[in-house]
Amino acid sequence: MKITESTQDNIRIFRPQGRVDSEGAVDLEITLQEAFEAGSHHMILDLSQVTYINSAGLRILAARLTQNQGSGGDLLVASPSQKIRRVFQIIGFDRFFRLFDSVESAVQAF
Repeated sequence: MKITESTQDNIRIFRPQGRVDSEGAVDLEITLQEAFEAGSHHMILDLSQVTYINSAGLRILAARLTQNQGSGGDLLVASPSQKIRRVFQIIGFDRFFRLFDSVESAVQAF
């Protein structure tokens, strides 16, 4: 899985591409954990290029959200496809994660 990163207004933005399956979830977990350990607790996950996410990926996101919020930060989700948004709704993650239509609107929410 390819994950690009950028920073805007002291917010780390991550843009994974492809499938967040068992293998992709490990890549995402390592990337997010390294950023957290470097002091980035305000994060946006741009899911516009993610075509699939499984329970391993969702577990990683839940753990990262909990750790970020416990450190005074947050993990916002931007640009999920309708399919990914529906997964969040079905499992109830839309009650815990703030979902945004764009990275720009997520940045403004911080």
